[in-house]
Amino acid sequence: MFVRSLGVHVPESVSVEQAVAKGWYPAEEAERFQQLGAAVAGDMPAPEMARLAVLDAYDRWGESSPRDLDLLLYPSVWHQGPNGWQPQHYLQQHLLGGGVPAFEIRSGCVGMISSLELAASYLNSDARRRTAMVVSSDNHGTPLVDRWRMTPGALIGDAAAALVLGKDYGLAELLSVNVTVIPEADAVNDGAYPLFPPDATVGRGLSFGDRHEEFRQRLLKAQGTGIHLTIQKTMMQQVEQTLDEAGIGLGDITRVAFPHGRREDLEGQMSWLGIDEEQTTWDYGRRVGHCGAVDQFIAFEHLLATGGLVPGDHLLMVGFGSGTSVAAAAFRILATAPVTEGSPA
Repeated sequence: MFVRSLGVHVPESVSVEQAVAKGWYPAEEAERFQQLGAAVAGDMPAPEMARLAVLDAYDRWGESSPRDLDLLLYPSVWHQGPNGWQPQHYLQQHLLGGGVPAFEIRSGCVGMISSLELAASYLNSDARRRTAMVVSSDNHGTPLVDRWRMTPGALIGDAAAALVLGKDYGLAELLSVNVTVIPEADAVNDGAYPLFPPDATVGRGLSFGDRHEEFRQRLLKAQGTGIHLTIQKTMMQQVEQTLDEAGIGLGDITRVAFPHGRREDLEGQMSWLGIDEEQTTWDYGRRVGHCGAVDQFIAFEHLLATGGLVPGDHLLMVGFGSGTSVAAAAFRILATAPVTEGSPA
């Protein structure tokens, strides 16, 4: 499986300095957490950002059109539009036309990586199937989210990414991808809230800081469950399995794309893998914020555009999703821009 093309739509970032001046973000947190800004989409709907990312992918490729796809997967994290409405159909109306199987995927912030596994399996199951699109987009700028305070130590951004996956050729080869779930970690992000009625229907805002503190208090009362160690071990198992299937080792990895999160989380992740900050995408991520399921993919595009990855390099993606899901994917870079069919791989 190969990455035919990769398109993005990343709005302009609002800097931490601007946020502090407006009273949105405490100055002491700016110094402590080292975040620099968050991409803010304003009132642009998430599906429209997704449409722009798809067009960007095809404009770069110049070889085909979205109407030639065999599958469309649209992972999402935050609300996309009217209740009872699905965003993949917006893309079908404005880009694809009918007939292409299209599904929204709800697997949290690992949605793009988990959808790669689904898309690759779908293409492999029938020799007539050639290409699939995985596109994700989120605009968190709604009344139920405070992007500056929702997760202490991290900022929440808005962005879209679209990846065209296909057989035989591309700018990068997908060597391996794996996703798993840790069912016993279901309570990490639920805040002990009732499942019904759903939060959004009663206007309850989303604050991971409050939810994580509630879970921490539960752990103290239960004298701990070892769940964080389980998450760490599972992440390492996913990475090891992915690298083993790819036929490479950690020493072969040029860059590692983690979710754009807290500095303290990055420190732990670097320690687990034995890598340096320069190998991560931290410097880019702290300028745009945590953008749902697309973090690793907008970072991928940024690395290709700025020379951070060149042919022969390897990129490792590691993802986490509330629930809790853990994912990893490994790529070999073949070119820094989309190539045409028949190009040597």
